[in-house]
Amino acid sequence: MKKGLGTGELGVVIAPTGAGKSMALVHLGAQALKDGKNVVHYTLELQDTVVASRYDSCVTAVPLSDLGSFKDEIYEKIKDIDGRLIVKEYPTKSVSTKALINHLEKLKNRNIKIDMIIVDYADLLRPVTIRNEKRIELESIYEELRSLAQEFECTIWTASQTNRSGLNAEVITMES
Repeated sequence: MKKGLGTGELGVVIAPTGAGKSMALVHLGAQALKDGKNVVHYTLELQDTVVASRYDSCVTAVPLSDLGSFKDEIYEKIKDIDGRLIVKEYPTKSVSTKALINHLEKLKNRNIKIDMIIVDYADLLRPVTIRNEKRIELESIYEELRSLAQEFECTIWTASQTNRSGLNAEVITMES
């Protein structure tokens, strides 16, 4: 992928339950931070403190279980990172992409440049418009996220969980 996704692009990590999708998203965000990028990480499943701890571990290479014992060392390792991390927690299915846009506009008004947005994960967003089929709602959510990436001129990464039919599929579609 050379230097990763381009501005205005949406990337999706797809895997079954328990495969490490949320950690993969943290690793993508952590690398962006190390590269001096500003990352906004929306968590719709995990607590913001859990996500922040994962970033601390990922950026510093200190195991999650040891974070409490190495606070000074962690601070020394992260203080010179040019990128900025903002972790925002929302309850599952409580917000749509409109709420994300509102939050991003507030950051923009505070002169915070946004380089990468992570949504963990898109399937847990509330659709703006309720449809008859879940796959149509999900399609709409992903289209809105891509539009958001274009509007804010940044990269967006998210994750999606496959169903059983998608586990062995060579190509995963919205039905999986």
